[in-house]
Amino acid sequence: MIEEHEILKDGFARFVQAAQELEASYAALKQRAEAVDIELQQTNRALEQSLAEREAMFSALPIGVVALRADGSTGTSNVEADRLVRAALEVGEDLLRRDDGSVVFGDYVVRVRRVALPAGELVMLEDRSRLEELEREVRKLDRMAGLSELALGVAHEIKNPLNGVMGFANLLERSDDKTSMRRYAGKISEGVRAIDDIVKALLGFARPKNKPIVCEPIEVVVERVTAACSLPRSRWRLRGDSDARVDAEGLGRVLSNLVRNAVEAAPSTTIRMVAKVAHGELELLFEDDGPGVSREVAQTVFEPFVSTKQRGTGLGLALSTRVLSFLGGRLELLNPGEPGARFRIRVPVATTQAPTEVCA
Repeated sequence: MIEEHEILKDGFARFVQAAQELEASYAALKQRAEAVDIELQQTNRALEQSLAEREAMFSALPIGVVALRADGSTGTSNVEADRLVRAALEVGEDLLRRDDGSVVFGDYVVRVRRVALPAGELVMLEDRSRLEELEREVRKLDRMAGLSELALGVAHEIKNPLNGVMGFANLLERSDDKTSMRRYAGKISEGVRAIDDIVKALLGFARPKNKPIVCEPIEVVVERVTAACSLPRSRWRLRGDSDARVDAEGLGRVLSNLVRNAVEAAPSTTIRMVAKVAHGELELLFEDDGPGVSREVAQTVFEPFVSTKQRGTGLGLALSTRVLSFLGGRLELLNPGEPGARFRIRVPVATTQAPTEVCA
């Protein structure tokens, strides 16, 4: 009996010990759980703050963003996207179904861009209405500034010969000497011709007349231009594809300006030209042995009224670039600041083989 009592006492002691250990473990677990709970709360607060910041940034974006799910339904969107989509729907336009590109509706111009997602796509909407309006204003101001500059240039260029005409006209009116009268009349004629040259050059900036284009070999065009500029055959050379056919009048006007500039800059100049045809385009390299074009002048050499000549109008090269633009070509200065001006002309060639043909 005593033995059983000892066994029960020992078992109870072990039970108490196990209960105490379990209670200690529970207390430690509870403490750990509380610590984890605090960590989770801190993590959740940080996550909520991060999400709130991202949501604020997402909502404040100047570009509308919409997430479309794979089934075509709308997911997350920001304030700007909601505004643009709502404005488009009011006029029957669904921006979320449009492909990449600009969409115009009402007073809006919206650029749409679509980006693929793993399960759907992202649609970005950029409101360019105000930007387009500002760009139109800038273009308008540029045109007005250009017209103002052109008007000032025209007034300046015409004023000098006009003052001369008026002065000699007054002298002519007061003179009785026939020799002086003839001299004054000649000066008046010179001034009127100078004004006429300026007006004709300015008219060249207008749209060319709607008339058939005469296509001729470039060698024929060069011969005619050099003869008109009184440049002897011994002082110019054309190599390469000299039989390439071009718009005779258009290229002739350009070459006339280049040849005339070269002769006026250096009366004894020799001009060298190389013609090369590739992919339906003529490349003509034009080079003289005059003083060349300084780097300072080269920056504005193709603008109207830029000239280093005492009596030049400054419209020759500007007119040449204008003519070439109508022909689908261009003009470049290759060596600013170096002796001997080198220009490159690029212009489409004609395909007809007749000696002289009128192109449609």
